[in-house]
Amino acid sequence: MKFCWITKKQIWIILIALAVAGLLIDLNTRISTLKYLTDQKVTLEADVSKLEATLEAVSEKIDYANSDTAVEEWARQQGLMMKEGDHVIIPLPVEGATPVPSATPTVVPTQVENWQVWRDFFFK
Repeated sequence: MKFCWITKKQIWIILIALAVAGLLIDLNTRISTLKYLTDQKVTLEADVSKLEATLEAVSEKIDYANSDTAVEEWARQQGLMMKEGDHVIIPLPVEGATPVPSATPTVVPTQVENWQVWRDFFFK
């Protein structure tokens, strides 16, 4: 009977191998987390740049809307207001220019016999 005793040296080698395996697993986990976070960073940077462009466009529109030229443009076009010294011309409708609607003819349906419908169905 032979007994297989493990020596101290073999125990240290097994412990070192387990520690290296654990470190490699931890390194792999950290690398995949880094890749995921890097991808998220790129996506978020693209979103931020889009939002900054939108903010710039909206702020330009707000600045124009608060300007005197926008207010004057609205007042003249949509508010129907005039400036001092302007001569506003309002076209008036001409009397009798409205066309008289003509009567539309009404179509009277004709009564057709059943046999005539079948005849037309087969022979026409």
